[in-house]
Amino acid sequence: MDTTGCGGHCAFERAAEVEFRALSESVREVKERMTRLESALARGTALLVANLAGMVITLAGQLIG
Repeated sequence: MDTTGCGGHCAFERAAEVEFRALSESVREVKERMTRLESALARGTALLVANLAGMVITLAGQLIG
């Protein structure tokens, strides 16, 4: 007879809690990686726009001069 009052569910509840913590940590890690990826993408886009603007200015200068 179960004297803990758990009815046999405590082990499953503890296992589920451990799995939930691991899942939460994984989601947190994915979120951090996505933030870094978004930052790198934003920097890359800014560099691309700056390079294109420089090329346009250079070409315009050659056409005018």
